[in-house]
Amino acid sequence: MSHKFDALDPERLIQCPYDKYHRIRACWFPYHLIKCRKAPHSVTIEVSERNGILLCDWDCVYNEVVSLLAHMDDQDKGKIALRIAFIAETKLAIVLTVLLEKLQKDEQNRIDIYYVLEKLLQQDTQGLERRLLKKIITLASNHMTETQEARNEVKVAASNTLVTLARCYFSDVMLELVYHLELPEEFIFMTLGNLSSAYALKCIPFVGMILKDMISMLALVKDSRMRQAFCGVLEKCSRAVNVYFMNWEKCPFPRMGESQFWKNILPLYCHVTSNWLTCEELELKQAVIKALGPMMGILLHKKEPQNPIFKEISWLLEQYKEEIDVFHVTKSLSQLLEVSGEYKIPLPKAKFQAICRALHNQICSPAKQLSIENHKELFHCVLLLARSSPDDMLAFLHKQQEIEHEAVRVMSLELLRAIVGADLPETRVKKLLIVKSTLSDQNATTQGTFDRFGSLIGRIAPYSCDSLATSRQWVVDCISCLLCIQGQSINLGSAEEELRCLREALRAPDPEALFQASSKMARVVSQYFPSEQATDFIEATLGGLLSASSTCATAAGLWMKIILKECGGAMLDEVPDILAILYRHMPTIQEGSLRQFLVEAVSILAHHHQEAVISSLLSKRLPMDSDTAELWRSLGGDPLLATQVLQALIEKIKTPARTEGSITSETEIDRHLAAAEPLSATCAIFEVVSALQSSKAVRELLPELFPVLLQQVSQTLGQKLPLPTRSSPSEIRKGLQLPEGNPCRLSIKALESVLFKGGNERLVRALRKQRTWTLVENPKTHHEGVCLLVRPLLRSGLITPEIIQSLLPWVNSPSENHRVTSTAFLAQLMSDPMLREKKFLKPVLNILEEKSHDRNSIVRQMAVRGLGNLVYGAPEKLKKHKKFLMVILIRALSDPFSSEVIGESMKAVAKVLKELKEKDIGSSFRDLTQEIRTYFDNEDDALRLWSFVLFGILARLTKRKWKGYFAEQVRQSWVTLLLHLQDPNPRVSVECRTTFHLCVPFLGLKRLQTAVNEHLDGTAELKPEELQVDICRHLAKENAELLENLYKSTIMYFFSRWEEIRAVAAKLAGIILEHTDRQRMKWLNLDHLLMSLQFLKKDPSPSVQLVATEVLNDICPGRVLGE
Repeated sequence: MSHKFDALDPERLIQCPYDKYHRIRACWFPYHLIKCRKAPHSVTIEVSERNGILLCDWDCVYNEVVSLLAHMDDQDKGKIALRIAFIAETKLAIVLTVLLEKLQKDEQNRIDIYYVLEKLLQQDTQGLERRLLKKIITLASNHMTETQEARNEVKVAASNTLVTLARCYFSDVMLELVYHLELPEEFIFMTLGNLSSAYALKCIPFVGMILKDMISMLALVKDSRMRQAFCGVLEKCSRAVNVYFMNWEKCPFPRMGESQFWKNILPLYCHVTSNWLTCEELELKQAVIKALGPMMGILLHKKEPQNPIFKEISWLLEQYKEEIDVFHVTKSLSQLLEVSGEYKIPLPKAKFQAICRALHNQICSPAKQLSIENHKELFHCVLLLARSSPDDMLAFLHKQQEIEHEAVRVMSLELLRAIVGADLPETRVKKLLIVKSTLSDQNATTQGTFDRFGSLIGRIAPYSCDSLATSRQWVVDCISCLLCIQGQSINLGSAEEELRCLREALRAPDPEALFQASSKMARVVSQYFPSEQATDFIEATLGGLLSASSTCATAAGLWMKIILKECGGAMLDEVPDILAILYRHMPTIQEGSLRQFLVEAVSILAHHHQEAVISSLLSKRLPMDSDTAELWRSLGGDPLLATQVLQALIEKIKTPARTEGSITSETEIDRHLAAAEPLSATCAIFEVVSALQSSKAVRELLPELFPVLLQQVSQTLGQKLPLPTRSSPSEIRKGLQLPEGNPCRLSIKALESVLFKGGNERLVRALRKQRTWTLVENPKTHHEGVCLLVRPLLRSGLITPEIIQSLLPWVNSPSENHRVTSTAFLAQLMSDPMLREKKFLKPVLNILEEKSHDRNSIVRQMAVRGLGNLVYGAPEKLKKHKKFLMVILIRALSDPFSSEVIGESMKAVAKVLKELKEKDIGSSFRDLTQEIRTYFDNEDDALRLWSFVLFGILARLTKRKWKGYFAEQVRQSWVTLLLHLQDPNPRVSVECRTTFHLCVPFLGLKRLQTAVNEHLDGTAELKPEELQVDICRHLAKENAELLENLYKSTIMYFFSRWEEIRAVAAKLAGIILEHTDRQRMKWLNLDHLLMSLQFLKKDPSPSVQLVATEVLNDICPGRVLGE
């Protein structure tokens, strides 16, 4: 990477990215990087040169991405892609540059690299550098159009990447593809088609250009594969245009008329239908069929081409007889019928009948097994025909009931039922007549009606409260008929009599009377209701909730509640499907009283099958949507259910934690994603608690709720939402996309709601004011947030022995998050007397001692803090445990990996020492003093500050036993203290002043002490130079040995990392020479001093240069240095 620095001044000093104290000449910088990168110091990536990407960032990211790509065969490809995408969130330009470099050079792994690139581009890439954008587009389009033996898999991968990139840069991608449309190219066609599907409205301005280019190359599209790709573009562009016709008002550009599209589609349609319909290749025929429907939909908007379009319907229907996937035939018919119905374009009667026959034959044919999607599309076509011409469609189906073949009659009834259930405006007035005539044919289709009992009841029952009395009575007749079929092998007994009475009751015009009668009818029916048909009944009933009549909708809701209440006990196997149906209809049922029926239905089911309901609701994807949240709140609002539901949710969170220790194959990617069920249960707790009618349940469950929710906060710290469950091939093809949301914040939200609902509003307000939750959710400050959380909980008396007992096992968890949370919790707990009062002191002390050795530095830091907090929680026990404490804390002072642990240990030692006397410290005094001195010149401001504080405390403590030893330590340290009176950090300087003042008496020089006191007593501003001059004068007279010590130590500080200290040292050296007789300074090496000062003249700091120059001039006035 040396080329990045060739343009620089070779003598220019450049900051090293690995060590902030290294400033290297530009000409040596590349070589220094190689050496320094291998050094053991921790890498600090703080500095960014303007010339380009930070070298250290580049190396780190490059190596990590390359390493991950190398393991694509060993681990799940999706997880590797997810990890690289995670890195790219903050290092997008670097990661993209690495991937593009690998794409160019690594031909063997291009597919995998494209896969990663595609997943990376699925996240927000707004603001991508234009050079990188252009390079991605160019590289991918080149790979798609390579004529040599490039693998099709690579071309597909490149195509998918461009489609994903178009999400943010649609015009750039589309313009590149249109540029390549001069000649037919299979994968350009494929990509254009996929873009039209994915971004229908965005592509509209380009459609005219694309279609014109395709017209110009018609003669060149000869082979079957190219024609398939060509048809694919026609299909998807035509679909996009049809979407535009329905949604043009959503587009930002001016409206485009139908003629702008059909005039370009018509020549292509004519060419395809004239030349390609007779092809033999099944794949091409399938592509043609898929394109015809959307193109017909466009051409139907003008009268001129309608006749040829209707002519091709016959060919399309003939394809049902071919050995192809007939779903695409049905889909094309569906698109044609949708446009025909939407724009009121009538089909010729012969074509209408032909379509009816073809669709009916497909549905009834025993020879072909219908796919689910084709079955659904066929029924959709029947409904479209019923809307287009209801009388003709109903007449056709009634005629089919005259056929002797029972399967045909049953299927005709099924189609009639679908028309009734769809509640089409065109057939609504005929609904009850259709039902009654359908049931009149029961003798021939008894089994079919029996199998549809639930759905038929669901369709019919709401009309028991219809505005017409005749309709209401017809409902009773229909239900009586259904019950006769359903109960033909048993005696209906009083049911028939009850229904006759209810028939009369339904004559009443009063809505309340009608609701009562309808409810009684529901209870009669519930006695004979087959539980296995519950889902059909619910599906049909919810259709009634959407009825135009409010009384019918209310009746539907009442029937649903009664059937679930009376028969729900036998519906265990149907619970997931029932809940899925209720959930699916919630977006369309918004009216308050009707929506209430849905949420009450969930509560009723939960009374019968609580576990099944909870499990089904927990399976919903995260983040939880408003409908799922409302269903959980319905459970919380039920006083009989709420406590049981909360206990069940607590168990759902606990269960994964019990198996935590057995997990051995967890990958790094897995740890980035929150576990789905516990997180869903946590979100559910929030909703249930928010709906509780009283706080009693929360207060009673707090000893269980608090630990599990704190556990979830800890577990989800730094994680992302889990991937959604993928159930369909189309979803799997879409790949890995993380949903938005912060799991830890969701967990905190639940914990906060529990505290609030438990009657602790003031506590919750205090926590918010202190920004406690902000600290808790940040992995870097989580431990401080936990300590801040525990303090008010202790004051409020909310921390119980049960809660403490629940958290103790976490300290040995394999999860570092759990160990951090629990140790921080215990650290703060140590400051409260309740720990001793509840007999937890000894076990917690042992835990903290053990955790002071933990491999996680934050755990060690919290353990040390907890031990220091013994001073507050059990001061009377301090002397008993003093030796135990000092051994651990002094060991922590030399923690090799964490300055935070060292700083925490210093604070803890300070707390402990303030409560002890000299005799209490024992032999630890020696080790403690030596450790403290090692931090006087530490680069960390906090460590220097606390080392001076501790040295001052020791000075106050020292009386007799350790006075001689401490005096020697002062003699070795006093120069350092003197220099740090001008420490670059003002707070450190203040503490050093106090400590220096306390230590001077240990030098044993009373006159010097008196002189120092004059400078340091009181709060007057310190004048360092005057103090230094006085010290030099007194030492010259009283103690030559200390003067020598002062000089030699001062010279060493010429190489200090702080420019302020280097300047002070140079000035002090000058003061020593100025106020001392050089004849008595036999230890003075003047040449060495002059060389050192010459070095300082070239110091990076101008202030140091100035001081060095002044001192040199004072030492050698008028002398040319170097003589």
